[in-house]
Formats: sequence, C-alpha cells, structure tokens
Amino acid sequence: MQALLIKGGHAAGPRSTDILLRSDHGPVRFDTPRLATSMRGTGCMLASAIAAHLAKASPLEESVRKGKLFVFGKLQKGAK
Repeated sequence: MQALLIKGGHAAGPRSTDILLRSDHGPVRFDTPRLATSMRGTGCMLASAIAAHLAKASPLEESVRKGKLFVFGKLQKGAK
C-alpha cells in the first residue's frame, strides 16, 4: 500500500485540513480549526507522532488522526 499525506497547515481559510491518500482507499480528510499562531517544526512533530502511533500498531488512519490532534493541542497551548 502506498500512502501520501497532504498537509494543509499553510493554506488559507478558517480550517486546517490534511488529506490522506492511499492507493487502496478513497481520500480521508483530517480537519481542525485554524489557529492564529505559528510554530516551527510542526511537520516534523506530526510525522513523529504518526510514526509513534504506527509503532504501537495503530492503523494508519487512526495514527494520522491522533498525530494531527497532538499537533493541534501543542499549537493550541502555544496560542494562549
């Protein structure tokens, strides 16, 4: 199975949407509110969080969802 995650963090609009594309499934969207904050390294943080969940034997889609929520939480704390 081949997979590609298209990140939407630098796009415009009120929502930050990432899209998971896999050769054997339809696209899956991961959507969170866009926060008025910025932090360097969020792409690396996301990749590491996804990898950590995959290492714990979570399915890919669940790993991406949990990784995105982890990064969103870190950004949310930084915005306060």
